[in-house]
Amino acid sequence: MPDTLTVPITGRQQTGSGFNLGNWIGAARRAPCPVALPLRPEVVVVTQGTAPMVVRSPQGPLPRLRSRLALIFAAVILVTCLVAATLMLTIARNERQAIHDRVVSAAVALSFGFDQEVAAGNALLKGLSSSPALKSGDAKGFYDQLKATTLPEGSWLILQDLEGQVANTLRPFGSPLPKHRDFPNYQEQLDRIRGRGWSVSGRMASLLKPGTTAIALSLRFDEDDGAMKGFITTVISQERLGAILDDQKVPEEWTRGLYDRKLQPIVTGRGGTTSSHIPMPDALAAHLSTTGGNETVDGFVEGVDERGIPVLIAYRSSGATNWTTLVAVPLALVDAPVTGALQQIAGMATFLILAGGLAALFTARQVEQPLRVLSDQVTGAKRQVSELSSQLLALQEDERQRIARELHDSTAQHLVAANLGLAGLEPEVRHSSHGRKVLADVENLQSAALRELRIFTYLLHPPNLAHDGLQATLRDFAEGFARRAGLDARIRIPEEVDDLTPDLQRAVLRVVQEALTNAHRHAGASRVTVDVWIRSGRLLVRIRDNGHGMTDRDRPDGPTRLGVGIAGMRARLEQFGGGLRIRSGPGGTSVIAVVPVSATARALAQARRMLDPWLPGSTRIDGEASS
Repeated sequence: MPDTLTVPITGRQQTGSGFNLGNWIGAARRAPCPVALPLRPEVVVVTQGTAPMVVRSPQGPLPRLRSRLALIFAAVILVTCLVAATLMLTIARNERQAIHDRVVSAAVALSFGFDQEVAAGNALLKGLSSSPALKSGDAKGFYDQLKATTLPEGSWLILQDLEGQVANTLRPFGSPLPKHRDFPNYQEQLDRIRGRGWSVSGRMASLLKPGTTAIALSLRFDEDDGAMKGFITTVISQERLGAILDDQKVPEEWTRGLYDRKLQPIVTGRGGTTSSHIPMPDALAAHLSTTGGNETVDGFVEGVDERGIPVLIAYRSSGATNWTTLVAVPLALVDAPVTGALQQIAGMATFLILAGGLAALFTARQVEQPLRVLSDQVTGAKRQVSELSSQLLALQEDERQRIARELHDSTAQHLVAANLGLAGLEPEVRHSSHGRKVLADVENLQSAALRELRIFTYLLHPPNLAHDGLQATLRDFAEGFARRAGLDARIRIPEEVDDLTPDLQRAVLRVVQEALTNAHRHAGASRVTVDVWIRSGRLLVRIRDNGHGMTDRDRPDGPTRLGVGIAGMRARLEQFGGGLRIRSGPGGTSVIAVVPVSATARALAQARRMLDPWLPGSTRIDGEASS
């Protein structure tokens, strides 16, 4: 179907040898020969010598179908992605929690391992402190006992008094040995042994084994009077502590460490290498500075290690030894399950979107063809119905004009003649009071019939619409109707309505006539308002009344049944692409007619109206020959 406005043109277009604009304009309204004017692609206007009919192109439903299919597939994909994402993220969070729990367990296990090592050394020292050789002051005998004691690899024993070392299993008995003053923090160590009875030192360098780091575990022994006499020390080497560290198997990317009460590294391990050079992360050091030194605390914090890598740190600080063990894992490894799940979700979503898009495209193509055929059939049927409706309305308008003409030219004349005949009978019944009364009644009935006949012919075909225009015709009709019906009317009609096409003017007049008739006959209204205006390319006509609304007395609770008048109003407006809206309630009813009007059509109508006084008397703009 072409995207055109079909305007019928035929008949005389020239008079003599010159072009006659009036004949062309008048003929343009009568003829069936089409001339096409372009319109929007989605709208087609068809005429068959009558009022235009608007037919929507079948292109509209198909894009909506594609959109709906796309939305359906998108919804399915979204739901699928959400379900899959929920499951995958749940599994990933569980895996992340498992890593978290393993880190914490490793830190606690390391702390227990070191505490057990200290407890074993303390038990050994307690056993040695009860030696008779030590109590009798036999240093050589006690030295031989120390040498015979089985120790873990890398460990040795020392007998010390308040001045310095007396015997050391690393040296022969009687060899020169270090004094306490050779160690920078000896006084602090002596005070701890004197106060607690035993002590675990921090990290210290061995004077007898240069290049090694060791931990000293010391136990006090006393004189008979209870005064401190000296202490026995077992030295736990870095190798022994490293062996305990290696017993806890963890991935190579993890960092393990043992730190003294001053948070200095005693032994650390990473990537299969054991050393004492990996410092404690600042975040953990700051956290531990707020806790008590003799309390056992554990937990985890997030921080950055000495390499600048974000890590999750699980720790346990022992109240017995004041040592802190930690296990640090890069956050990238901890978050790896969640990150991997998100990547899988993104890949899955991308695949589903592509697959869903292809499926939607394929489905749309499979469904569009039969829908397009069906849409064409429905559009054709609607077009045929619209054409038939237009033809019926045109025939109805012609029939109204013929009936109005017959009633005016024949029936009305007969009634006038009957009135004249009755006037001639008046002398015959002058002497009879009963006859005069009957004659007066008959004359009144004849006058009322003639008046109703004239009103009826006016309603059928208002003769002044083509001459006076829609504004004056509507105003005269509404005011006259309100006056005869006893209604209070307010009418606001702009002059622009006279620029509308004659067919549209006639349709608007019929809508107003039907609405006012319904307000008088069915609504029981006492006040009506007629408003007409043109705004944003649309003609709006509103008829309001203050009646009781559109209620069905037979079915007060059921739906209101509309009569044929409203259907006729709607059909007239649909010819021009318009519609009818009705709002009804206890306070009254509003009938609103909306019709799109084009600026081009209004300009042509205005041009015809301006040229009307200059046209020859043999041609009328409305296409009718003047009498």
